Amino acid sequence: MKSIVILLLIIGATGGGLWWYADQRNTRMAAERAVAAQAAAVEVREARVALFGAEALADDIEWTESGLGIKHLIAGTGPKPIAGGYVTFGYRVRLRDGQEVQNTEKPTEARIGQMIPGVSAGLMQMNRGGTALLFIPPKLGYGKSGYGPIPADAGLLFEVELLDR
Repeated sequence: MKSIVILLLIIGATGGGLWWYADQRNTRMAAERAVAAQAAAVEVREARVALFGAEALADDIEWTESGLGIKHLIAGTGPKPIAGGYVTFGYRVRLRDGQEVQNTEKPTEARIGQMIPGVSAGLMQMNRGGTALLFIPPKLGYGKSGYGPIPADAGLLFEVELLDR
């Protein structure tokens, strides 16, 4: 009987030690994940500022996983465009430093999916009659090639008004 009691004490002590170790390990791992997430958030924030300037730090910008930022200026009330559909829109494009590099004099008609990916994706998040500022990273814009006055690897601030879908 004495040996059974001793065995139970040993098992209990071992189990308690394992529980304590696992708890400490989980606490340490959670802290490491939190530090890593905070560092990643700072890195993303710095990258956005480098591409778009301090304007990219506004709280009312919705950021997608692809890196596209959408700031709805006027919500609009009409339907949203769908992939492959034609839209009529006006736009103005500027760079981080405020330099305007494109501007439509008259509304443009184009098909969703046949323009740079950032504009197509942004327009599909808007309602007809809405205006938005799209923060388009290079991979969703003109990338490494640039386009006319738009330099390679430029972040674009694309102000868009969706007139019709």
